[in-house]
Amino acid sequence: MSVSDAEAIREIARRTVAAWPDLAEGTRTARPKAWGALAAHGVTALRRRLGRPLTEAERRAMWDALWRAAREEPDADR
Repeated sequence: MSVSDAEAIREIARRTVAAWPDLAEGTRTARPKAWGALAAHGVTALRRRLGRPLTEAERRAMWDALWRAAREEPDADR
């Protein structure tokens, strides 16, 4: 996976977390099913952008990026 691919995955993860803040909060607090729903939204967004099914490596990279983005406290960069 190239650097630009990794950047695209991180950007989609950030956008997914921003679009689904309730699921990100649920992921932080270990609410049942929140992580699975958030992961599904992220994987779907990446698949839509690429126009094809994801490889296992791409799927795992998306999960990692989503997990990291969801675990950040909201407004931590402000």
